[in-house]
Amino acid sequence: MLKRDSLAAQMQQLSQVLAKVKRLIIEDAEEEAKKISYAIFKEYYQLDDNDLLMLSEDEFLEKIKNKNLKPEELNMLSYFIDEYAGLQDEFTLQIHLYKKYLLLVSLLENEYQFVSLDHISRRAVLQEQLSRL
Repeated sequence: MLKRDSLAAQMQQLSQVLAKVKRLIIEDAEEEAKKISYAIFKEYYQLDDNDLLMLSEDEFLEKIKNKNLKPEELNMLSYFIDEYAGLQDEFTLQIHLYKKYLLLVSLLENEYQFVSLDHISRRAVLQEQLSRL
């Protein structure tokens, strides 16, 4: 029970940070939003630029699977990656991150039967846009 309560508290904290990132983006404080998102990747998920921007999709998926994250943690990671992708100046980095977001959504659905209406609609939009490239 304590582990579950601790995870719930951590997810609530991450949700609050994600809300702050979204607010900063709306307020055109994108550099600050980028720094906060990156701090979450480093501190909570132990992911760095190489993991996020350089690893192939298969390498990234393997690294994530090896972390043994709970579905709730993967869900939050996917939201942060989606926001972080939109903050990238370089189009190729955005595409790379959006593909990783889609990988996480598939992992959540296929491995954990974790389905989110947010992810379903976001995936449809991203897949349509990526198919046009």
